[in-house]
Amino acid sequence: MSPQPVVHVRRNVWTLPEDDLTLAHYAAAVTEMKGRDADDPTSWAYQAAIHGTAATPPKPLWNSCKHGSWYFLSWHRMYLWYFERIVRAAVVDLGGPADWALPFWDYDADPSQARIPPAFREQEGGANPLFAERAHRLNLGEPLPFEITSPAYALGRTQFVGEAEFGGGITPDGDAFWNRDGAVESSPHNDVHSYIGRWMGRTDTAALDPVFWLHHANIDRLWFAWASRPGHDNPTDPRWITQEYRFFDADGSERRLAASAVVDIAGQLGYTYESAVPVPPPPPAPPLPPVPEVSMSGPNESGPTPPKRREMAGASQETVQLVGRAASVTVPIDQRTTRSLGTALGVPDVDRRVYLNVEDIEGEQNPDTVYGIYVNLPEGAPRELAERHRVGNLSFFGIERAQDPRGDEHPHGLRVTVEITPLVRRLVAENAWDDRALLVTFLPLGAFGPAAADDAQPEDPPVEIGRVSLGYT
Repeated sequence: MSPQPVVHVRRNVWTLPEDDLTLAHYAAAVTEMKGRDADDPTSWAYQAAIHGTAATPPKPLWNSCKHGSWYFLSWHRMYLWYFERIVRAAVVDLGGPADWALPFWDYDADPSQARIPPAFREQEGGANPLFAERAHRLNLGEPLPFEITSPAYALGRTQFVGEAEFGGGITPDGDAFWNRDGAVESSPHNDVHSYIGRWMGRTDTAALDPVFWLHHANIDRLWFAWASRPGHDNPTDPRWITQEYRFFDADGSERRLAASAVVDIAGQLGYTYESAVPVPPPPPAPPLPPVPEVSMSGPNESGPTPPKRREMAGASQETVQLVGRAASVTVPIDQRTTRSLGTALGVPDVDRRVYLNVEDIEGEQNPDTVYGIYVNLPEGAPRELAERHRVGNLSFFGIERAQDPRGDEHPHGLRVTVEITPLVRRLVAENAWDDRALLVTFLPLGAFGPAAADDAQPEDPPVEIGRVSLGYT
């Protein structure tokens, strides 16, 4: 009888036993990888460059990452898995255990775990291989703001495919950066990257920070948790399941994997998570009708009905510039467009959905600031009340690559879409909805309240929002 294959267990970095050596082995392996020749595909610098680098000329597989796309989760799962195999091989060569696995950073577990683990923030006179410069006093033990760590919105989405849905909108393969982010990519993925800042805040350097890999292990864990819930299905579209990507394995050889080979992490990839399901999200809005599969062939009368097209209900008429302080814009609502929806964008109709789009986001660099997006925020609202008006977050991970892409990619502005139906319904029920316009406010997180508008604070590098629009189905 053949032995059962080993299933490696990725554990929560904050709950490792006091005498556990997982991070000590990681640090030793990182040191070893940093000492390898720069042309070695298993070296630290080369592995980071697979995600992104500004170095030229590019070497094989550099700048391969997929963002703003329904390929985001599958590509990063493969990338993380091969990286873990490279690290594990180094751990074993250095005398460590053969069952070593990358830990994950569950920054949403409780406020104490929202801090970067001490092993990653103690400089040790420059000798700590896990240390990197980071923003917002994070290396001094300041926690990430709770508004950016929660996966509740993403986990509450019932569909994988689509803007504002869990996994992202359909895009072709090719360009590394699109602007069809899924909910989990927007938050917590992009938000955590942007708030940590420095290396982590830029796609060309993010994977140089050793905490990058623990962050992505958590994002991968959230995908695993989402797909484990009843009614949550990964795509079956051939364009997604057959899409292959190339990576380097622990022996330096080039390998290929398709999405169909990574959906079962224990059975296909040999790993699992010690804590699969995060804190349950709040009760979701009434379920969306099923989104039909997109056919790969031409029209077919007996095939699925195409999903509903989102109609425009209004758009801002001025740009918004964000420089690290609160900023607001009014979005007029075209009542002729929305009249057929009934009172306040179809509240009586459970199938109606309302979406807020923040579009044409442009800037030269990520300012390491994450903004909360608030709708009809009362003036002077305390944090608890403001949270009831927050519909999502806005961060700018990848903004440099969107504006200045590699190779033959096309420049574009970033875009964030969030569903705001629950807030609209609640405001209508409270007689607080203005069907002529809504006010959208962008407020820096981590500096909520007076500090967000303090003129003494230095300005961030500017980011411009071209348009904020309201849509519905």
